[in-house]
Parts: sequence; structure tokens; C-alpha cells
Amino acid sequence: MKKIPLSEIRGNDLRAAELQGSLLERNLRLRDTGIGSKTFHYWKMNGLISSIGDSTWAEVNFVEYVWLKVLDTMRGFGCPIKLMKQIHEDQFIKAYEEDLGSRTVEENIAYYKSIQKIRKLNKDEQDRLDASLELSSDPLLKIALRTEISYFYQILCDCIVHGRETGIEIYPDGNYKMIRGEQDLDKLRRPHIHIPFSYYIAELFTEKDKLEFITKAGLVTADEQRLIQELRKENVEKITITLDKESGKPKKIEYDRGGLIEGEKAKEVMRLLGLKNYSSIKLSTRNGTTLSFTKTDKKMIE
Repeated sequence: MKKIPLSEIRGNDLRAAELQGSLLERNLRLRDTGIGSKTFHYWKMNGLISSIGDSTWAEVNFVEYVWLKVLDTMRGFGCPIKLMKQIHEDQFIKAYEEDLGSRTVEENIAYYKSIQKIRKLNKDEQDRLDASLELSSDPLLKIALRTEISYFYQILCDCIVHGRETGIEIYPDGNYKMIRGEQDLDKLRRPHIHIPFSYYIAELFTEKDKLEFITKAGLVTADEQRLIQELRKENVEKITITLDKESGKPKKIEYDRGGLIEGEKAKEVMRLLGLKNYSSIKLSTRNGTTLSFTKTDKKMIE
């Protein structure tokens, strides 16, 4: 999967628009989704998938990848096919019938032309206007837009660009709601299944950007973020967390680090500590001013 720099896709220039468009490039193999061929064909026969080829070797884009993952999650929760079909209808089929792609392009053109009446467009704005005008005048591109631009795609972009949590909430009565970062009072009133899209989107970004994204999207807490950062440091072998019994929050965090001294430095340390070839020593400190050690000698039996 091609990794995307988070800072670039969140920009307001043509490069950001291109990266958002790259979510529609088919560069993932269907088999990499982890969805079995029987399950995939069953979904396709039941109208839950509308644009992916029949073969298990078919390539999918990132939007389709997330949709397949969402379907698989819903299946795991035992959601009925009827509900899956309704969500697919609302997010994909209606977007096609309403020609959401062309409508979005026309809205972009109107937006930049309205700015143009007030002031001169900067380079990024002019580039985006020119790109939108090109899309609107090309019949083949308009057909592609109608097929590929969906409400589901827009929701994914909203999560990526603005860092808002997006997803689906499913209620016991069979109804559902698409979440786009707004405060949802239903969370306080009734039980639901929440499927966060950020869980799947995080796989798209470079390692450098992944932690920033999942933290902002609310997938990890501040404490969890600190632990992840520590684990990424060199030589950290183990982290031991002691929780407070009452609050359940971390009370004490201890780190075990490992390291290697080589060459002449190793020989000098061994000489100073009186170590032989089959000796080992473990050093520890509690307050930074005293040092304790345990020395072990091993004998080779011939």
C-alpha cells in the first residue's frame, strides 16, 4: 500500500487534491484485505459491492478497501444483510444517481469564481479552479467521477483532512447513523455499535504520521501515546505498568533497556569490573546517586 504524508494530504493546494484523488487509485490486491473469496462473492451477489472485479486477484482502491473492512466488521457483529444493503445504497448508489462527482466539481468552480470576483486567486486556488474546469469539460472524466465519487469517499476524506472521527453507529432497532465528527447525543441515550473509520485509515500513512493521526482521531489516549513513543526509542526492551487500583490509571511506569558495548570499550569495562569470559554483571540504580550490581560466574563443564 502506498504511504501518504499526512501534512501534504491536509493541505489546500493541488498536491493535496491529487493525494485525496489517489485514494481512488486501484493499487491494492483484494487478497490483501483478508476477505475470503466466498465471502466476497456472497456480498457481490447480494448487492453490497458495486465496482470491484470478480477475481480474488482484483485490485481495489483505498475507499473500497475500507468499505470491505467495514462490511467484515459488521458481519462480525452479526448485522443483517438488509442493513448492509441500506448503507451501501445510501453511501454509494445514491451518490451515483445524484451524480455527486459532477455536482462537487461544479460547487468547487462556483466557490473559486466567487472568490475571483472579490480578489485575485493565489496560485493554489487558481490551480484548483483550472483542474475543476478541466474535469467539468471532459466527458470521460465526468463518467469516472460519477462512478468513483461517493458519500463514503467524502466521509473518509473528512476524517483524513480534518482529523475528525468518522464512522457508523448501529442501533438495536436496525437503524444507523453516519458520524462525521459532531457530538452525538444518542451515545448518552441508547446502546449502539460504533465502527470508527480511522481504525482502517491509519494504515494509509507513513509511520512518522500514523501516531499523530490516530491520536487526533481519538484512537489512543495521551497515556497510550506516551507508551508508544517510549517503545519506539532504541534499546527499550520492556515496559512494566502498575495501575492505580481505584482510578485504573497508570501509577508507575518502569522501562527495561538493553545495550551493547563492543570492541576496546568492552575490554576496558570488563577489566575495570573484573569480568572474565564467562562472567556477567547486572547494574541497577534507584536514586541516581548509588549503584548496585549482581555478578554471575559461569563454569564450562568439559
